[in-house]
Amino acid sequence: MSQNLQKNIKDVRQSVVAIGFNPNPDQITILGSGFISDGKIITCAHLLNNLSEEQVKNLKANVMIEQVGRDLEKYKWMQIKEYKKDVKNDLAVFEFSEEKPENLNTLHLTLGDSEAMEIGQDIYFIGFPYAAQLINDGFGITLIVNKGIISNIKRDGIDPERKRNWFIVDAISNPGNSGCPIIDTETNEVIGIMSISFRTQSQVMKELDIREPMHIAGAKPINLVKELLK
Repeated sequence: MSQNLQKNIKDVRQSVVAIGFNPNPDQITILGSGFISDGKIITCAHLLNNLSEEQVKNLKANVMIEQVGRDLEKYKWMQIKEYKKDVKNDLAVFEFSEEKPENLNTLHLTLGDSEAMEIGQDIYFIGFPYAAQLINDGFGITLIVNKGIISNIKRDGIDPERKRNWFIVDAISNPGNSGCPIIDTETNEVIGIMSISFRTQSQVMKELDIREPMHIAGAKPINLVKELLK
């Protein structure tokens, strides 16, 4: 990993959040990831699919409020509320409720131009896969970085004038990464949002309901979010 990429990751990690809710006062359920841009939290709409109206009202973002030294971070759960949603494109935008991070102005990921991306370009994504399992296993809140390339680009229909609506990424995306930013390694700008991971039935233990990850993931181009933010 180049020193430039290391710096890029360090610059953005504090702007990536975990999203969850309290099923009861003593428990937190982590649904997926999101990221902060212009004071808003951007994520995937499908994180809300199985939630009640009350649970949606009680959604929270786990924000890194401080990086201590080189390897330690402090997090805080903060209430968020729905701002806009685009179910067709699996996108949702939230904003902080009453309490906001003190350094909110510096927690900002720049949105790039997804129309400028080409097949073969290097990307990385950063989120909270298997967040609850890692917490239960004693690792605490763990932000994970993965790297890949843009493998294919899809449009909404066969008309070349239609909008791009999928980036196919050559990488394994695990549960919990939904909503995390896909970032261009050169510009360090967000060019997509992780939306889906492709999995196949286990060939090793067919009798168990295990899905083995394929090296294929799908992300929604960031220009679709810009429509929501207008």
